[in-house]
Amino acid sequence: MSTPSPAWLRPIDRALDLLLFAVLAGMAVVVTVNVFCRFVLKFSLSWADETAMILLVWLTFLGAAAAMRDRMHYAFDYLVRGLPLTLRRWVKLAGHIVALTMAVLLCFWSAKVCLLITDWVMPATSIRRSWVYVACPVGTAFLILYQVRNLIADWRNPAGEPGEEV
Repeated sequence: MSTPSPAWLRPIDRALDLLLFAVLAGMAVVVTVNVFCRFVLKFSLSWADETAMILLVWLTFLGAAAAMRDRMHYAFDYLVRGLPLTLRRWVKLAGHIVALTMAVLLCFWSAKVCLLITDWVMPATSIRRSWVYVACPVGTAFLILYQVRNLIADWRNPAGEPGEEV
């Protein structure tokens, strides 16, 4: 069940969706053009594979955030749903705290890595590798935002009835 976003979060939802659309569309165009060049024109674009890889990394981390927003990450909630309401609230809280802790750690350490590799340049595109790696802290920042929203929604509505606004 997806948690409806409050009004202040909807522009962020739209921005994430637009970013995902742009990244996926860009990747589709780059790969399609390179396949056409490779098999029809008999040459390959030197920058296409590297660009597609960069876009795939961004798609992965932004997509993880969108999955968190839409509550599409895999979860074993069968046992949790069978718990008494009070215990269910605390079990869900513990799960959210573990997920939030891991996301904050990932965001922090990946940002640190980005700062350490600012001098690395990719050979085909001459793009700094830190622009690829920064997808992780950006994606996890979105993920943290949605995880907090889900935590609040689950705390307020441990039974999981639809329609509960946060």
